[in-house]
Amino acid sequence: MVFVWFSTISVFAQQEAKKTRVGQFSGLVRAGLVASQMYNDDFGGYNKLGGTAGFGISTPISRSGKLQMEMNYAMRGSRKPAKPDDGDFTSILLEAHYIDIPILYKSSIWKFDYEVGLNNGVLIGTRVEYDGGISAPDNRKTFNRYELALNLGVDVPITDLWAFNARFHYSILPAAGKLAFVNGLSLTGGMFHNAITFSFVRTILPKD
Repeated sequence: MVFVWFSTISVFAQQEAKKTRVGQFSGLVRAGLVASQMYNDDFGGYNKLGGTAGFGISTPISRSGKLQMEMNYAMRGSRKPAKPDDGDFTSILLEAHYIDIPILYKSSIWKFDYEVGLNNGVLIGTRVEYDGGISAPDNRKTFNRYELALNLGVDVPITDLWAFNARFHYSILPAAGKLAFVNGLSLTGGMFHNAITFSFVRTILPKD
């Protein structure tokens, strides 16, 4: 059964490759979940869950490689849950809403599509919640309007038109706060998004 399943997926992938030629554009729609945390917020753990959805286009540039550009809505941030059993009753939620524009290079190896690229994130909203009450963020927790991030991921085909995508997202520029030199030597400061996205992707092939 396992062999038959893998063989079927391989056939689907080959059929899709034949349908899309160099210079042609395919569409896609995607939706999924985001598990995130922020480096330098002292919380730790992928405790912040959010959603993502969007659309995009891709075009082959070689036999095994293609360029892909998307426009997605995504939620990122971090969350510190209260731990009453440990005597910690403080909960903190840092939530940022983005319009993401990732530009990716994708390469097919065996039946998987591996991706690498840069993500341009434009902040459209924030929420900061302390102990269940919403309040304005302080200066240390202010999210920046623009976030540049590295994206790495992989597509696992399900059928000829559906795939499961897992994508790692890490800020290159601070998503909140600013970088600064310490003693004129060490560059430190700022908080950086660290997120993993799990999505289902539907490919829309061009008409012949």
